[in-house]
Amino acid sequence: MSKNNRKSLSIALALTAAMATPFAFAQEAAPPQQADQAEAATMNSAQPAKKSWADIDLNQDGAISKDEAASVPSLSQVFDLADSDADGNLTADEYKNYVANAQGGTEPEPAGGEQ
Repeated sequence: MSKNNRKSLSIALALTAAMATPFAFAQEAAPPQQADQAEAATMNSAQPAKKSWADIDLNQDGAISKDEAASVPSLSQVFDLADSDADGNLTADEYKNYVANAQGGTEPEPAGGEQ
């Protein structure tokens, strides 16, 4: 697998994991009647399409702005936490560091990659 393919795959996996993270923590036990209704509604609705970094980065500048992130509610919810340098743009490295930290990995690296 080429280095470029590995990087794209890593970004896609990190994006998918991070978008799923808020849902995993937000789950609460619902009363049985509500759970049945929710299950029926889920079975009848189509799964939302997963978006890649390039799909979200509309202006293709390599970073995702808050406006661009608004198209993915789970990303929008964690945008400020993931934007480690608070410049209003989320880079792939910032996002990967956020995901690693959120999943209990190592400490996030500084935005510039310097320590």
